[in-house]
Amino acid sequence: MHSLANFIPQLTQSTINTLVWIVSLALQLALFSALFARNIARRFPIFTSLIGFYLLRSAILFLIFGHVGPAAYHTLYNDLTLLDLLIQTAVAVEILIHLVHAGGGWTRSNVLITIAIVCVATAATALTTTLLPAHAPIPVDRTQFFFSFLMLFLFAWALRVTAASNLVRHIAGGFALYGIVNVGANFGRAYAAIQNNVPLYATWSYTLAAIYLVVVLFWLFTLRSERDADAV
Repeated sequence: MHSLANFIPQLTQSTINTLVWIVSLALQLALFSALFARNIARRFPIFTSLIGFYLLRSAILFLIFGHVGPAAYHTLYNDLTLLDLLIQTAVAVEILIHLVHAGGGWTRSNVLITIAIVCVATAATALTTTLLPAHAPIPVDRTQFFFSFLMLFLFAWALRVTAASNLVRHIAGGFALYGIVNVGANFGRAYAAIQNNVPLYATWSYTLAAIYLVVVLFWLFTLRSERDADAV
């Protein structure tokens, strides 16, 4: 039988996780609804689908936790992670297409910029993974690193394309912000795992969850239809 001293920390962590899930679900639902209400979903259907996917995934994984076997839960989690990466890739392509059209179409310059962004993101991913501890007890998700750098460079390009809409800049900017923190959090969690520092590992995990909520709030307040943006 667990002592009261052991039970209270577990209860506290469970309460925190539930609170984070409720806030996250509410904000994502608000953003998902706003994308349709502001007529943004029509212009960015894949980005809207990604937010809807995150909303659904968050609800499913939280609600079934503890009600299915660990193996089944792990399999479902991995399958949803793979689907997440596929949709993220599609979102990056969607942002890229908007930038190319705003920059005059598939000109030689835009083709070269696209190739350069992919190459630099790949190089940055390779360099970053070599800086991580060689025998870190947690696996390194190189695809997430690549996506983080890819969005960062797409955001930088969006700032240079004068004809790019604020919608593109804000969507890419949100991903770029999360990506920077994601890279830092992976370093923090890797070193915390090596030192077997559970509180530090948990802190980095909660930091990553918190920055996602910040990004959702950023999108919720900045993503407006062009008509609404002009009226402000």
